[in-house]
Amino acid sequence: LWCGLSVEEPHLTRRQKRKKERTIKTMSAFFQRAYRGLFTHEDTFNVHKVLGGVCLVHFIYRFSLVGDRDMHFGPGWTTALWIGIHTLLSVSSLIFKIPQKRIVEGSRIWPEYRLHSIAFACRSLACMLLTWWEHHTLHSVTGGGYAADDAAAMPNYYWNVLIVMGTLVAADAGTWWVGEQSRSSTINDLKAPRAMKYFFSVMQFHATMNCLVGVRRYATQFVYVWIIQFTAFILTLRRKNLVPHLPIVFFYGLMLAFGFFVNLYDLNMANSFLMVNTLANLAAFLRLGCRMPKYLLWALMSVLAHLARLTTGLDKTPTHTYTYNSESESDSGPSWAWTDFNSLWVPLYAVSVALVVGVGVMKVGYNLMPYNSRSSPAKSNPKKSE
Repeated sequence: LWCGLSVEEPHLTRRQKRKKERTIKTMSAFFQRAYRGLFTHEDTFNVHKVLGGVCLVHFIYRFSLVGDRDMHFGPGWTTALWIGIHTLLSVSSLIFKIPQKRIVEGSRIWPEYRLHSIAFACRSLACMLLTWWEHHTLHSVTGGGYAADDAAAMPNYYWNVLIVMGTLVAADAGTWWVGEQSRSSTINDLKAPRAMKYFFSVMQFHATMNCLVGVRRYATQFVYVWIIQFTAFILTLRRKNLVPHLPIVFFYGLMLAFGFFVNLYDLNMANSFLMVNTLANLAAFLRLGCRMPKYLLWALMSVLAHLARLTTGLDKTPTHTYTYNSESESDSGPSWAWTDFNSLWVPLYAVSVALVVGVGVMKVGYNLMPYNSRSSPAKSNPKKSE
């Protein structure tokens, strides 16, 4: 008897018994191969595997709390502890030796991707930590409850700019560190339909823009952490030949779609869905369609994000209402506030969607623009995803 399958059942025909025997042998061989591939001498004390198992259970628990409760994260020290555990999971992956060069199909983990996954996972974890720190410092513990300190209630969005720009520097440093042989564009060099790759690329800009705008909720950033860390895990499974290539690609697309809908819910609660997605689409258009340098791009988007927060009330800076005075000091002209421009996001969002779709049609449908930034298919360049 093994896994509920028995070959000693008298009512089975000889053919059925042979079929069950083959099933048992196949499953046994698979689990033996999985054990040998995942339990290696490099992780002698099973630190990475224990962290991975704990984080997997944590993901399942938090996903059951999606909604108004913001996955039940809060200003307590438990949230900070879980942020630290997920950070350790990403960093502990450095103990493993992996092939220096990416394979042709592109769905097995390689050194550059590992460093980039650590950098971008830490980006979302840093955004979560920033939210936690602001919430934690806004409250003083009083008999098991929390009393808000209104004097320090203003989020500091400059930290979001620093996190995003710092991540770009860290990703480029990782690309430089691995050397020419290990460089590969995560999406451009992936063996997948062009339309799917274009969708993956656009979603990267949405993730970065969410970090930059900095809506003070945990759920969206935690979903990004799940996408990054679980993708690294399934790419490891692929490297061990435990899962095929194509299901990985489609599952990654499903994870991105799930993250988008969680993001939609969070941004709607902050009255910022149209604003954030308009800016994300604009960033995708400028980078993928106009090839704007990424540091210039995200510097520009940082300025636009600062102004955009004022229009939705996300940034409640006190000095955002202005009055035009006429020549007579006693007769003041009409006043206006940044929030008066909030209604413009509907047409702007429609335009941004049209721009992204237009670039996608040219790249995917008519192949009128090069999909990636490489001058030669045989020449390796540093990753240029954002």
